Amino acid sequence: MLVSPVRLSATFRHGRRNPARGWLTGHRFCPTLRLDNNSEETSDVDRCWRLTVHRFLVRALTVLTLSGITLLPAAAQDFYRGKTINLIVGNAAGGGYDLYARLLARYMGRYIPGEPSFVVRNMPGAGGMVLTNHIYSQAPRDGLTLGMMSRSNPIEPLLGNSSAKYKSEEFLWVGTPSSYEDDAYCIVIRADSPVKSIADLRPGGLTLRLGGLAAGGSDTDLVLISRDVFKLNIQLIRGYRGTQELNLAIQRGEVEGRGIGLTSASNTFTDWYREGKLRILLQFGHETRWKGLPDVPTARELATNADDKALFELAELPFLMARPFFGPPEVPAAQATILKKAFMETQKDPDYLREAAQMQLDISPRSGDEIASVIKRITQTPATLVARYKEILGSK
Repeated sequence: MLVSPVRLSATFRHGRRNPARGWLTGHRFCPTLRLDNNSEETSDVDRCWRLTVHRFLVRALTVLTLSGITLLPAAAQDFYRGKTINLIVGNAAGGGYDLYARLLARYMGRYIPGEPSFVVRNMPGAGGMVLTNHIYSQAPRDGLTLGMMSRSNPIEPLLGNSSAKYKSEEFLWVGTPSSYEDDAYCIVIRADSPVKSIADLRPGGLTLRLGGLAAGGSDTDLVLISRDVFKLNIQLIRGYRGTQELNLAIQRGEVEGRGIGLTSASNTFTDWYREGKLRILLQFGHETRWKGLPDVPTARELATNADDKALFELAELPFLMARPFFGPPEVPAAQATILKKAFMETQKDPDYLREAAQMQLDISPRSGDEIASVIKRITQTPATLVARYKEILGSK
């Protein structure tokens, strides 16, 4: 609930008689004040009146604060009326990011004063960084343009990626509908592959061909780190332009598998997922095994030393903000407050939750402020860990 501030000037204008002041006589706010019927209002009454008003406002503001109600300028309340919010997705249409974005767009307007409409479009390229750069340097900063960022993008400036022309800590972070509480990122392969487990890929064992997107991201980063840490016989074939193209390559047998979230697999690999044509070798995003995959090991449980565990922890930090929505830097504070609050209110909408369940989407939201805390953790990563991460990602 958003309310406009109390306007005092009309009611409490200095120098005008206020009949209500008579109510102060003997009132508990001024128990010692007494006036004769014929007396004029005195300076004592004026002081008592001001004290009463002050106490009333303090109590009212305290109640509003404890109730979670935000005071916003009247202009901000009307800003979105009759307008359209542009929501741009940094990934190709049809993938997991796109599904979350279009779901949010159908409901978030309900919780913004003025109920603006949403228009969703896609701006894929460079692993999502085409969009991220656009939002950072070109998008209007009026609260009418939002983006959905690839989860790996916030870490790219830390890794010295020359394509990342932005500072992650300067964005307006609106929130994420998923923090992978009810999802897992996995290495998924065809069920008819001769590879049955990670152990089959150890030195001297079988070789596995995995596919990856051209620009990289979680799908390539975690495969490369796993290959390095566990000394696996994996060939990573990169260059696929989107989720759908890579999934088709798996179905055609060009490659045997890929890195993908289970939510995305169930929505974009629907028939194969339902018919049991996929096998899961390894899961990420959880220190211990996710309840949905009790028989699949986590990367961190297989890591045998502290340095390797720290490497996976860094690589998995983005899953705490698995589907991040964000805006440009310097969005006016009033609009930023409205957007962040509306986002979190949407995550409780019964219709939104019902549709998300039908789509088998994980809803475990985190606020924009929580995402900002994750970003701060990323920027404080030790230099030695960053150097090793960069070295691994630079491998073929």
